[in-house]
Amino acid sequence: MPAAEFYDVAELERIATVRWTSGLRSFIQGGAGNGDGVRANRLAHARWALRARVLVDVSSIDTSTTVLGIPVDLPIMIAPSGLHTLVLPEGEVATARGARDANTVMVLSSGTGRSIEDVTAVGGNVWFQLYWGSDRTQARRLIDLAGEHGCRALCLTADMPVPPLVGREMRAGVASIAHARSQYLPPRGEYVLTGVWDHDQRLSWRDLAWLRDATDLPIVVKGIMTVEDALIAADSGIDGIVVSNHGGRQIDGARPALDCLPEVVEVCAAAGDKPVLFDSGIRTGSDIIKAVALGARAVLVGRPYVYGLAVGGADGVRHALRCLLADLDLTLALAGHASLKTLSPEILVRAAASA
Repeated sequence: MPAAEFYDVAELERIATVRWTSGLRSFIQGGAGNGDGVRANRLAHARWALRARVLVDVSSIDTSTTVLGIPVDLPIMIAPSGLHTLVLPEGEVATARGARDANTVMVLSSGTGRSIEDVTAVGGNVWFQLYWGSDRTQARRLIDLAGEHGCRALCLTADMPVPPLVGREMRAGVASIAHARSQYLPPRGEYVLTGVWDHDQRLSWRDLAWLRDATDLPIVVKGIMTVEDALIAADSGIDGIVVSNHGGRQIDGARPALDCLPEVVEVCAAAGDKPVLFDSGIRTGSDIIKAVALGARAVLVGRPYVYGLAVGGADGVRHALRCLLADLDLTLALAGHASLKTLSPEILVRAAASA
């Protein structure tokens, strides 16, 4: 069935997951521990309600924005996630086509199933997400490859120095993926996944100076969840922040990402208005509005576009983004806003107080 016949992310999820093995389903949908973090992210969005205005001219809706100076048509970016080739042989190349056609940014994972050069050859706006391993020569090699092949920024994921504790179902999923991955992964040129967890546990804020010297690309740090880290990040010469708890795949019991967003935005505004992006739990247009109203320049989505990739390849990725954009357009209009620029914390109330 063509992806264009689906109208929302929930329906894409239902169709995609029916097609997957239980192992693949657990690998993509699972979270750390008992999955409380995944559920908490969604509940955090539900705790906010929109204050809708009426009799506002909404005949023309503007959802465009800029991210690190890159103009995009929608405030929805492709979050880094690994091994798209497990979902579709074309993998990240198809994802990049979908992002390009939607005129948004794709953040390519270090765990890509396709080479950096194959993905960037598609065109569009690609950032490279870096998992910084213990071999600094290899890290430099990846950084250089990203720059040589046209990536527009580096996104350092900082919130997973050690493997997370995952529940039984996800452990089974990861084990089945590890067993099957050689069947899915195509030849990958210079950059080959080893299958070994290699995140340098010694990394500290001091190491950002080395990263800054290693590249002229803008640097975004992903995984900021506290005022303390936001203050350090803002003073460290980085170019942006992603508030994220890894979609609930990192610490079971951590604060929902949306609850952390306002305080991080406040710190970054005081430190020269460094852009803040948001990741974790986005499924609807209302979710996007809430994140932008609380100060995010744009949001990153992970699982939703993977569902689209599974259902329709590049067209499915583009359609998943269009589903979210259509929902965003409608919700903006119904809430009495014609542009993202008029969104602010004042349009939100705690849901319990809105009854």
